Order: sequence, then structure tokens, then C-alpha cells
Amino acid sequence: MSNPKTQQPEAAPQVVDRAAFDAALEEQVARDKEVTRLGDQVSAARRRLPMVEVDNYTFEGPDGPVTLVELFGDHYLLLVQNVMHGVDWDEGCPSCTWAVDNLPANMERMGEEGIAFAMISQAPIDKLEAWRAQHGWPHTWVSSGGTSYHDDWGWTVEGEDGSPFPLPGYSYYLLHDGRPYLTYMTGARGTEAILPVAHIMDRTVYGRQQDWEDSPEGWPQYPTYG
Repeated sequence: MSNPKTQQPEAAPQVVDRAAFDAALEEQVARDKEVTRLGDQVSAARRRLPMVEVDNYTFEGPDGPVTLVELFGDHYLLLVQNVMHGVDWDEGCPSCTWAVDNLPANMERMGEEGIAFAMISQAPIDKLEAWRAQHGWPHTWVSSGGTSYHDDWGWTVEGEDGSPFPLPGYSYYLLHDGRPYLTYMTGARGTEAILPVAHIMDRTVYGRQQDWEDSPEGWPQYPTYG
């Protein structure tokens, strides 16, 4: 089945001369700079958040038990991607899978900044390993199925059928005096901050081509999770 987004749309922006384009672009760049400055203020506030100690959970890894502290490895910072993969699911969430595919090609760059990376899901480790192998991911992925981690930190909600339903998002940890602390967490659209492809799409003329976007008449738009 072909991807409709790879087919060029008929709709296109108005054609103007260079002077008109430069003037319009200058106005847009000024707006972009406002967003950047606001982002700097928000980041400054984030750096001033308090932190809360987290239990040193024991997860299940492909080679046996792995504690939260062990996920730091030799680093003092840890980014955890909470990947949606329910206990009884045979496949991982498509959106989370896309997000993992968005990670830097060279994850060693994160290590150079003192940041370790791991993924956590509720599904049994054999299912996680099968999905990881299918997508060629080298990342550490552990199962929280035998712990209360997902419930303790709101990474599950009650589904329509009453069963636990996992949520996507990121948890940021600091290892301080040998203990793990949560310093920040985000879900929903807060995850977009580290999805480069989404930001690249935002800056193309058609945006993400999703049905929630405010786009000109005739611009292609498709269901967000279609």
C-alpha cells in the first residue's frame, strides 16, 4: 500500500517576487525567535525543578534482572523512553516505534554528555526482544512487568475494557549519592521535543499533514494515528 504523503499535492503557496518573499520570511523568523526565547525561559524553569527519589526497581532484561541504577551504566544522567507495549500485545505501539526510530543514529553522542538511555515497557522481555530485533534497535530495553513502576508513576491508565493501558513518554533521572531521582517527565505532545523528524516536517510547506493542524484550504491532511 503506497504512502499518500509521498505523492506531491496539487495545492501550493502563492508565488510572489523575491522582495515580498523576503519580507514575509523576516516576519516569520521574528516569530520563530520569540518561540526560541520563550523556550529558553521554560528550560531555565525546568532546570530549577526539585527532584524526587525513586525506588531502585528491578526490571527484567534479556540477560536477567536489571535495576534502575544499573541502567545508568557509567553515567549520572538517564533518559528513559516509556514505550507502549502492553503485557498481552504481540507488537509495540506504532507511534512509539516511530519515536524510537527518531533517536540519534549515533547514541554515543548522548553518552559523551553523561546521558544513558534505556526503554521500559510492561510486556514480557521475550516480546520486547522480538520487537527490538525486528526493528534492528541496539538500545537497552527492559520489562517492568514484575514491578509496580508503571502504576507508581502514571505510565498506565485504565483502558475502555477496564484493563491497564500503557502511556508513552519520557522520564529523566539523576543518579545522586548512588540513588536514582526523577527530575522531569513528560508525555503526550511533550515528547515531540526530541523527535527531529516531526520538527523537520513542521518546517516544510505542508507541515505534518495531520488533521489537527491549522493549514490553508487544500493542504493535504490525514488522520494523526491513521
